[in-house]
Amino acid sequence: MRPTFSAAQLRPSTGLPVEDNSRERSIAAANAVALSRQIYLQHPAHRAMFASFDYIRALDRLSTGPKSAMRVIGASASGKSTGFDQYIEIDRRRSEPEPGTLPVFRIKLDRACTTKRLVTSMLDGYGDEYSDASVESTLRKRLYRCVERFRTEMIFVDEVQHLNFRASERSDPTDTLKRMLDDGVVSLVFGGDETALNLMNRNIQLANRMIAPGDINALSIEDEGDRRTFRSFVSRLDQELVTRSIMERPSNLEDDTTLRCLFVVSGGYLGRVVNLVRQAIAIAVRRSAPIIEPHDLWLATERWAIQQKIVSYNPFSKGIPDA
Repeated sequence: MRPTFSAAQLRPSTGLPVEDNSRERSIAAANAVALSRQIYLQHPAHRAMFASFDYIRALDRLSTGPKSAMRVIGASASGKSTGFDQYIEIDRRRSEPEPGTLPVFRIKLDRACTTKRLVTSMLDGYGDEYSDASVESTLRKRLYRCVERFRTEMIFVDEVQHLNFRASERSDPTDTLKRMLDDGVVSLVFGGDETALNLMNRNIQLANRMIAPGDINALSIEDEGDRRTFRSFVSRLDQELVTRSIMERPSNLEDDTTLRCLFVVSGGYLGRVVNLVRQAIAIAVRRSAPIIEPHDLWLATERWAIQQKIVSYNPFSKGIPDA
């Protein structure tokens, strides 16, 4: 293991030495983290995803017959849902949809989701107050009417792995997904974690309806290009915290040792970096510190990343594997 920060380096050098857990500082910490949630830094994978979404919508406008689909698989906090939501926001700004229309929207499936619940979740996206009040075939017809009335071109189906519930040879949810595409009503994008791969791959007819995957993979610390991407993202995040007056000045998050620790904790997923930094922001603000220090990142790793089983040890104090 290569040493990272010594005990002395992990002691705070700005602000208070320990957190002030008063109501005032807790509210200040909440305000700071809420501001940080407004930050969107585009993941490199999002550009390709957005281009694919535009391609599918254009293709299906120009074609008759079955609609197209795409899968986006990635681990928790890899940036799938953020990418979907940002595309929807970007599309709203650039196209200014007519009142009463809903060109694109996202649904999130609950655990143990059935095919009927898939349809009702889509109806819920339209604000249908009676989405549960009928059999699946009737609900599907109602959904198709909603798609037509609201001129919907694409629906993002997030957490699609939950459709594996009660799947069997006689009742496979992939058949329902394929039928929705075959009926030529709306294009679909399926987002899910790694456990969704079996669901997506087991129906060859569904696979034939889909374009190339837009999966979001972890960045590799061994790859020079990935390291540049990771450094650039962290640097931009550091600067955004100052631009939005969340931190008083840059926290030097792109320091080589800090970057390597962040890489280990996040596993190369940029969304996990953002989540860890948010935890560190709350600690720093409770200390009335002007910057995020290694102490704050170390403590955030102890309290959040390790406890949530995101990482098994704390690289800020235990070191990092030799390159």
